Amino acid sequence: MRFEDHALVVIVQEQPDGFRTLNDATRIWADGRREQLGWPEFEIDYAPGTRHPTGARLHLKARGGPAFTVEVETRGFVALNVGAGYGGDPDWAHGQWRGRNWLESVAYDMTDPAISGRVPFSVVDHVAVARSSDGHGEGAGLFEHGTFGRHDPSGFADWGSVAP
Repeated sequence: MRFEDHALVVIVQEQPDGFRTLNDATRIWADGRREQLGWPEFEIDYAPGTRHPTGARLHLKARGGPAFTVEVETRGFVALNVGAGYGGDPDWAHGQWRGRNWLESVAYDMTDPAISGRVPFSVVDHVAVARSSDGHGEGAGLFEHGTFGRHDPSGFADWGSVAP
């Protein structure tokens, strides 16, 4: 997320039981300083009957500094396995060679069940706005999210589980 005077990068990957295999939270100030933000805690809000996040709260804290919360609101999305070549996209494989000067434009009908049915099985990039409780205002950027199969912290018991 990009704010007026800094960027915020938070990357978390967890196993089904919530054990973290990747954990990074960094604030990069406009002057180049980097600040580690420790162990981020988060809450994800899902649209009912889906795993589609509508928002999130990221709880962060710099070493020796006060804790703060970043409130995220999603405003649209791109499913990376629908036209972008990721995660089993049947139409194109990311990085696939299709010849010199190859170019293609494809439009997808996201209301078509054959297309929208792919979305739950891919990482989804969300356009998002963020508001920080630490006085650094509002930012915007990418909120990338995916939950596959069981994820105990989210209450998802298996591949078919969705938010209430």
